[in-house]
Amino acid sequence: MKWYNSIKIKLLGFFLFISIIFLITLIITFFYMRENQFKENAMKETSLATSKILNYLQTEQANAELLVSILSSMTSQSLEHAINDENFIPSLLSTHLRTDLNLQSAGIWFEPYSVEKSKKDFLLFYNKNTDNTFKKVNQYIKKSTMNYRDMTFYTAGENLKKGEVFWTNVYIDPVTKIRMITVDSPIYRGNTFIGLASLDIAIKEHTKKLWSNLSLKEMYLIFIDREGTFIGKSSSINRFTTDNNIYHMKSSEMGALIKTIEPSLKKHKHKTDHDNNIKKEIYTIDNDPVLGGTSIVATYYFPHTQWNIIIGILEDKVMIQQNETFKNVILIVIFLTLLATLLGYLILQHIFVKPIESINEQLKDNINQDGLHHKLLTCNDNGEIGSLVENLNTRTQALKAAKTSEAKEIEKRIQNEKLLVQQSKMAAMGEMMDAVAHQWKQPLNALSMYSEIIKNDFDDGNVDKAYITQFSIDIQTQIDHMVNTLDEFRTFFRPNKENQEFTLPDVLHSVLLLTKDDLLKNRITVNIEQEDALTINGSENEFKHLILNIINNAKDAFNEKSIEKRELKIRIIQDNEGNRLEIEDNAGGIPKEIIKDIFKANVTSKEEGKGTGIGLYMSTQIATKHHATLSVKNQNNGACFIVKFNA
Repeated sequence: MKWYNSIKIKLLGFFLFISIIFLITLIITFFYMRENQFKENAMKETSLATSKILNYLQTEQANAELLVSILSSMTSQSLEHAINDENFIPSLLSTHLRTDLNLQSAGIWFEPYSVEKSKKDFLLFYNKNTDNTFKKVNQYIKKSTMNYRDMTFYTAGENLKKGEVFWTNVYIDPVTKIRMITVDSPIYRGNTFIGLASLDIAIKEHTKKLWSNLSLKEMYLIFIDREGTFIGKSSSINRFTTDNNIYHMKSSEMGALIKTIEPSLKKHKHKTDHDNNIKKEIYTIDNDPVLGGTSIVATYYFPHTQWNIIIGILEDKVMIQQNETFKNVILIVIFLTLLATLLGYLILQHIFVKPIESINEQLKDNINQDGLHHKLLTCNDNGEIGSLVENLNTRTQALKAAKTSEAKEIEKRIQNEKLLVQQSKMAAMGEMMDAVAHQWKQPLNALSMYSEIIKNDFDDGNVDKAYITQFSIDIQTQIDHMVNTLDEFRTFFRPNKENQEFTLPDVLHSVLLLTKDDLLKNRITVNIEQEDALTINGSENEFKHLILNIINNAKDAFNEKSIEKRELKIRIIQDNEGNRLEIEDNAGGIPKEIIKDIFKANVTSKEEGKGTGIGLYMSTQIATKHHATLSVKNQNNGACFIVKFNA
């Protein structure tokens, strides 16, 4: 048995195959789950990586909105005090100012004639000093190139309800010339809008603190207002644009990136969202031009300020923890799968393979030990294997009984065949004795006639020496014929002790000699059409029986059917079609309904009581012993028996 045919190898291979399929399924499932949760996990990871930035912005936004609301409320409640006391507003700002708020300036702006009926334009504007104190700026209106009520922060503030705030886009203050963002809150006297309070946040200082909160080097940040104007951006972005607006980038590489995330940036642009939670979107950029690889780009939308923050981080950096966890899970799964495979194999080997090996060894021992082929098997298994052994033992006992019965049947069949052979020989012997009697009748009649002739010739005085010599020759001729006939008869029934080579023509002539007178008596003409010198090995006398049986069957067929012109054609042939003996008669052939069974025992074409069905059956046995096959076919208005010898 080849090693790969072993049940151990097959079992191990089966477990490995199942384990590999299971492992592949798990890995595919993990990858599928990982991909399905990628957006959520990426958002979590980017939020962790940018948590300081988001916290800083949210804190700054909350502080600014709180402070401007306080400024608006206090001014509304103490309008005269705010106008007449130059320290009222500065002290209010200093008291409530948070250190993380990059406040540049503050202002109180009024509607025309709302403070004094003689003054159309009235405002209070304060700049922050280096010591974080605030100083009033006089003549702001004269220094400004445009009226404050025409500026964006004021026109938007006019539409605010009491307690609401508004964040402007990035602009350059016409007086301080500083890029800033302003947060407004309206001032109401009763239900009448009389102005608004504003806080100005310097962009430069604002972005400095923003960059200080970046937690990863392999990242970039873009901070824009609702119109796409840069509030701030990483230095790595500068090499792609010198413009102040994200939508005006001329770089094709950055253009493709912005086009990918643009729907997220613009979908909240003209929508008032009462949900104060930051809106998040996540994108995967296959070839990020800034980071030079696959990146995770997250966008954050702040509803109150309508700002957008774009943060790009290398995917490997964002997902490093998840990838490490995924790797560890895969390793654990592989280890547990292999362990389960090994344990499963060992368990099955113990409960399945070992009992089978034990059964196989017992079978081998039974085969190798003579007389133990029917020895029963033993097995301690109480399951299917034990049941299999019980069934095998039951079958073994049945086979043993069947073999014993078969041996008896074979012995009985051998005895019957011996009896059939003996019967066949006795029948042949009877026929041959009848043939010998016919063969001897003529010479005996001749001898009787010779005795009368010599007596008469002696009385007539015709006997002399020459007469006696001729008489002796004639007598000896008749005696030789009788002796030859007797020798052939004795040889025909003498069993051959050993197989020997003999020529088929010699055997044929021997049979024809014995049956000569019988054939003449039945008016049968024998024509030997071809007589090749074919030599075979076997029992010469047994083969004579085969030929004699075929000739006797032909003789019986001639007599039964009363055929007038009776002819036997005999051919001994050696050619490309093989070595064969053909004996053909013209006795009308064998009936179609029995020709296929003619060589079986007890099958005969003769009338009931005239045939035993043994002759041709014994002839097939003789042919088989001589490595030949005996067949028959109907042709030329007769039957042709063919003995074909194997090459």
